Amino acid sequence: MLGARVQLHWAAQIPTGVGRTLIAHRPDDSNTAFRWSAEREGLMQEPVNGIEAGIRLRDLTLLANDEELPLRGRTLDEGFAFLESRFGGKLNRPNVGLPDHPVAHGARFDAGADDLAALAGYYAHAAMLLESVKDSPVRCWPHHFDIATLHMLGEGKTIGIGLSPGDDGIREPYWYVNLFPYPHPSRLQPLRFGMWYTEGWTGAVLPAAKGPQYAEFFVREATEHCRALLA
Repeated sequence: MLGARVQLHWAAQIPTGVGRTLIAHRPDDSNTAFRWSAEREGLMQEPVNGIEAGIRLRDLTLLANDEELPLRGRTLDEGFAFLESRFGGKLNRPNVGLPDHPVAHGARFDAGADDLAALAGYYAHAAMLLESVKDSPVRCWPHHFDIATLHMLGEGKTIGIGLSPGDDGIREPYWYVNLFPYPHPSRLQPLRFGMWYTEGWTGAVLPAAKGPQYAEFFVREATEHCRALLA
């Protein structure tokens, strides 16, 4: 799944170019963020000039309103050219560090259908669950490629709840509930669902492969723990 995840991460940078180029920069970079669309089965940018760009995850397909471009067998540059022709101008390429992959250097996308379908399922379920517990808009952030919502508790205290498709620290998709400021590790009490993670950031994590039946229990329990730690 790692290869499909990284390819999807790079593919998402194509529609992200719309927000990066054509929407005024916002301090939280939300001008580049996606929302999940159950109808389109994918991640969608804010509409610009009447065009809503995005990417359907299950088959790695770029979307521009009703037009589609399957990316499998095509290159990153071909994907950018598709959207640039619709928006009438050059779209800025990624300006953040991303996991390296041959598609970043001209190779053609070839992610497997089963892995893409699994990742799409994780995002779809995450969007639904996060909507039920959100305290701010549910967004997918193109830099880390997680889908999340943020609870702001005042005095700089926050709880982030989301799903990551995997990263350098945890390779497979996982749920997380993190908190800030970080408490001392000695204050972290055992969880019934998931475990605490303290390498670079502090929060509770649960492998997404455990199944959706555990995710809601994990999110609610971990959120309660984080609220108590920040009280």
